[in-house]
Amino acid sequence: MVCPSKALEERGTMTKRKAPAAALGVVREAAGRIREIEAEAGRLLHEAGDKAGYLRLMTEKCLVLEGLPDEADEVLKGNAVDGSGALLSGLEDFARRAALALQLESPFFMSALLYPEDYRDGDPNDLERFIDRFEAA
Repeated sequence: MVCPSKALEERGTMTKRKAPAAALGVVREAAGRIREIEAEAGRLLHEAGDKAGYLRLMTEKCLVLEGLPDEADEVLKGNAVDGSGALLSGLEDFARRAALALQLESPFFMSALLYPEDYRDGDPNDLERFIDRFEAA
């Protein structure tokens, strides 16, 4: 099943919302950090068989996601742009799912965060697609 926002995005009918460049920068940086964490976690698990190290890094990934709304909100203070509320709302959703994964202590749930069922290597993940819905103001 394709999520409605993804279907609109694929058809190119979704217009980009504006958000402060500094806030988008914080989120892009976090998305890059998450990719680095996941790559290292994959190496630990598949090359070294280090399940504890893998879980530690998946936990770190969730903590990065969980902290994103606060980091973005700090940058957004006093900078009201139309898309700022949508940016924070979306980040809060990512944070909620990350918090749930941490609460469940599920390495599978932690690893699956940000990846739809039909994900293929090289595709943008859900956070990266979310970021792409915004342009710098």
